[in-house]
Amino acid sequence: MKENRKDGRGRVSRRDFLGISGALIAGASIAPISLAAETKKEIKIKQTRVLGRTGFAASDIGMGCASLTEGNLVRYAYDKGLNYFDTAETYGRGASESAIGKAMPYMDRKKIFVTTKLDLKMDDTEQALIERFQKSLGRLKTDYIDALLIAGATSVTQVKSEPFHAAVKKLKAEGRLKHAGVACHGPRGMGDPMEKVLVRAAEDGRFDIMLLVYSFLNQKEGENILAACKRYNIGTTAMKVAPGKLKDVPDFNPENPTAEQEERISMMKGFGMDDEAAIAQVKAMVEGDKAAREQTKPFVEKYGLKTEDQLWEASIKWVRQNSDMHTVCITMTDFDKVDKSIALSGESLTSEQVSLLKDYSIKLGSTYCRHACNECAGSCKYAVPVSTIMRYSYYYEQGYQRLAMEKYAALKTRNESNAISCAGCDAPCEGKCPHGVMVRNNLLNVHSMLTLA
Repeated sequence: MKENRKDGRGRVSRRDFLGISGALIAGASIAPISLAAETKKEIKIKQTRVLGRTGFAASDIGMGCASLTEGNLVRYAYDKGLNYFDTAETYGRGASESAIGKAMPYMDRKKIFVTTKLDLKMDDTEQALIERFQKSLGRLKTDYIDALLIAGATSVTQVKSEPFHAAVKKLKAEGRLKHAGVACHGPRGMGDPMEKVLVRAAEDGRFDIMLLVYSFLNQKEGENILAACKRYNIGTTAMKVAPGKLKDVPDFNPENPTAEQEERISMMKGFGMDDEAAIAQVKAMVEGDKAAREQTKPFVEKYGLKTEDQLWEASIKWVRQNSDMHTVCITMTDFDKVDKSIALSGESLTSEQVSLLKDYSIKLGSTYCRHACNECAGSCKYAVPVSTIMRYSYYYEQGYQRLAMEKYAALKTRNESNAISCAGCDAPCEGKCPHGVMVRNNLLNVHSMLTLA
């Protein structure tokens, strides 16, 4: 079949991709590809929702592009009806935007919605933001961007940034930008709560899109934001939608510790403990982890869970069943993840999945440190940005190991506290957590995870 670059009908199959991905990794551009017959029932987007006052009918499943490097993955998702792509200037240092740019000639530009984000710095000027936007535009290989978002806003002050709004006004006038928006993961330490940031942004009147943390374990705050967005007819997109985990915990043998356990022992000794005290401390932590893991066993047996995919699917269905959430941004790192994600389009929760999520919330909710929460922040004498660090662990567990480790290392570069401070602390944060999370244990786990070579 001859490729039609203008209307996006030049499709790419899984088989085609496997034959050419090596060339792409080596830096080759996307070449015309013939259509290969698919042997199984084709998976397609089954539902769209209007993104508020933008008027765009977005697929209910969108592509989160944080770890995207392959343009053909974009084309594959597009051919299945997915039309919402969320990227940022910092994703892969521009590699994500470039991957979308490689796919751009093979898609109908009017039928897709592309958002990108800029990190706002204290000294940013209008011109500096415009220049960075122009670089994003170049990498995306498009004449305009559908929405430019403030990346990871942590305060109401940021959403009022006059350089940002001046840049947006100019870019809109020039036809290079259609809409503005805000993405918010929650505070860094003592920053403003996500709800306060995004509700104020909605009331501001200059934003058309919101990207927020929303899941069955982050329900109340998210729904308050969705209500504000509905009131002002603002488009809504969800991230961090699948927080549930069912992890195994290795035994602790002081004579032969795992790499992570050995790292913990070294941390304790770094705070002045002798070998015996450090080993006792790590043993207690492992026992705490194992006790938490034991909590999951009845739950796993009750629902016959074999993989975390079952919990992941139910979590996403839970988010998309709320009609006030217009699209769910799911990170798709390979063809299987695209198929699994798009297969959830238009799907509702089964009664068993409703029970599964309810049981998880009640019985295992204490195992999850909530994204966007900062209830414990004021109790930390080291000013550790707990919610931010736990977000990095989420990235790691979702497959973005390099991104997570780079972001964690950057805390030290910015002279912010990291989780190593927890090794010598008596954890007053745990008394402040309304969900009963073992905060100190979690943070030390993350430190081991994100600092191992």
